[in-house]
Amino acid sequence: MNKAGIAAPEDMQWALAEASKAALAVAPGWFRAWGTTEDRWSAISVRSATQVVVNHSREDDRHPNSWTVRAVFGTHTVELRVGPYDSMDQAVLVAHAILSVAYNGTS
Repeated sequence: MNKAGIAAPEDMQWALAEASKAALAVAPGWFRAWGTTEDRWSAISVRSATQVVVNHSREDDRHPNSWTVRAVFGTHTVELRVGPYDSMDQAVLVAHAILSVAYNGTS
């Protein structure tokens, strides 16, 4: 990102590649998410989420002092299987890219 907070085209291409790695081909909007154990994963539909958020995960032992992307379903939050990222800017770009992939149906 530049000083004005605008993403360069190569940054957006990187973020779209990150989002596409987690996208599933079953239907538009489905992405890999972390399951209940570290060696499992599940799938969620971002289209049915109430929010997609970026979370500073200091409290999370798996990613201390990193940034993650999560989908919110009412009162339940699910971490998507992307990242973690060293900066909030990177995580925000990937969150936007996830929404783009989810609603454009491209992966």
